[in-house]
Amino acid sequence: MFLSKIWFILIALVSAVAVTFALVAPSPAVRKLEALEGQRLDRAQYAAEEMFKVDAHKWIDRVSKLGRDAIISESLDAASRGSGEYSVIHRTIQDRFRTLIPDLASGGIDEIVALDNKGRVIARVGGDNEKEYGDYIAGAEVVADALRGYLSDDVWGIGGKLERVAGAPVLSKGKDRIVGAIYVGAETGPAFVERLKKNLDVDVALLLRGKVIASTRAPGEVDALPTLVLQHTKDIETLTRTHALPLVAGQDKLLVVAAPFAGQAGEQQAYYALIGEQPAKSDLKALLTNVSSDDLKWDRFPWVPLGVVTFAMIAIGLFLQRWEVESPLGRLRRELQRLAGGDIHRIEDSHYRAKIGGLARDVNAAVERFTHAPAPRSEMTGKDLNAILGPSGGSTFDLPPAGSAFSGSTPAPAFSPPMAPAFSPPAAPSFAPPPLPSFSQPPPPTFSAPLPQPFSAAALGLGGGSSLSSAEPSIKPAPWAQQLPAGALVDNDADRQMPDGEATRVVPYDLQEEEDAHFRHVFDDFVETKRSCGEPITGLTQVKFLQKLRDNKTALVSKHGCRTVRFSVYVKDGKAALRATPIRD
Repeated sequence: MFLSKIWFILIALVSAVAVTFALVAPSPAVRKLEALEGQRLDRAQYAAEEMFKVDAHKWIDRVSKLGRDAIISESLDAASRGSGEYSVIHRTIQDRFRTLIPDLASGGIDEIVALDNKGRVIARVGGDNEKEYGDYIAGAEVVADALRGYLSDDVWGIGGKLERVAGAPVLSKGKDRIVGAIYVGAETGPAFVERLKKNLDVDVALLLRGKVIASTRAPGEVDALPTLVLQHTKDIETLTRTHALPLVAGQDKLLVVAAPFAGQAGEQQAYYALIGEQPAKSDLKALLTNVSSDDLKWDRFPWVPLGVVTFAMIAIGLFLQRWEVESPLGRLRRELQRLAGGDIHRIEDSHYRAKIGGLARDVNAAVERFTHAPAPRSEMTGKDLNAILGPSGGSTFDLPPAGSAFSGSTPAPAFSPPMAPAFSPPAAPSFAPPPLPSFSQPPPPTFSAPLPQPFSAAALGLGGGSSLSSAEPSIKPAPWAQQLPAGALVDNDADRQMPDGEATRVVPYDLQEEEDAHFRHVFDDFVETKRSCGEPITGLTQVKFLQKLRDNKTALVSKHGCRTVRFSVYVKDGKAALRATPIRD
């Protein structure tokens, strides 16, 4: 599978390189288009400045023609000398302006104002205050230049509007003195920006005191333009314009170049902005969005080479997969079938490589293990009572080690009933001690009971005057022997009559009493072991403990079919634990 992995890794690397190239390659082109769009806006800004100069000359020429009119010259001369009535002079000049320019709007004129040689308004035509006259505006720069004999132009910010003005002096009839001045004002509104857009082939917006007062874009699209321009006022002071600035207008990405108006309006934050379209982004979404059906035609997109390369890559990958994976797995499966049928004893793992070879070796190891496996252990060998019944009451049950008191197949009883003493006639006078208690069931007697004899020293072979020396061992008879008076008969199945008339019965062997005695012994040993291990015994009662042993014994006997169970105490991991030994015989 090594070659298959390498092949798929190569395909992934080639695909990653191709996708990276597809995403990165348009970026330089986008940057180049942005630079070209910025240069186009720079050229448009230069053209706009030239247009403003041409318009200024045009307005100055028109104003100068009005200043050379004889009626206007004589009227302003009379107003400057104070020889006429102002109301009459006012109506005379207004009538003359309307005669010379019947339609101000068609000429692109918003207002015409005539002033005397002191800068006092004599007459107005256009605007909202035609009837007003007599106010002084000699402080305006364009008016002051005209009264000094200069032709000039300016841009004013008046009433939230931008107004371009051009002024010219009015000479007397004899051309020997200046008798007044005339200035013409044209509002730079929607008509002006539409004319700029038509000539410059870019969108145009006009700004005054942080507001957009006219724009060729839809309302609301360039509301962020004043803030953007104010952030680059230092560039405007240095370069008299900004660099191409990115601007987001709804879903469109724009580039903006802004420049200030000259004159008085420039001090009132009056700017004109030229707006161009920003090139599309080079990310995957933009690339897919800008793809057209023409880009996917057969004569433009290399469909045939792409299909051939794709088919070749898939074919090579399938071949490597079959050669390295499918064929070896098929051979391994056939060998496993032969192994299962007994035709072969092991798989030739040297014929396989990589993980399939490891799988074959694992199969051989498993077959080898089960072929030479030892005989199964007994069901009860090493049986842990915890695994059968689960620990309870803070105790642990385990099997006993070899050689323990409970490792045999025969239970060790807590006690055995005393056997009846049997005496045979002594051959010589001697003291025969009674037999010790046996821990096994006594065999049935093979002789008949002897005749009653008085229990005396003579019966034991002792002379009347003889006594045991201090060097001879003193034999203490068993408790049951001391309880028998002289002359009493020993019988396992009949009552015995004591000298005082009290009847005594020898109790036969009781399995339940033996088991209770065993459980109590285990409890005492368990408590002592816990104390020696430093474990608390709070809450450990004999009643609950014995009941738990009985329950576990009953469950084990029922589960494994054994006759009984014996328990022993030992220390496991520094704690007292119980070991259970099932007894079958």
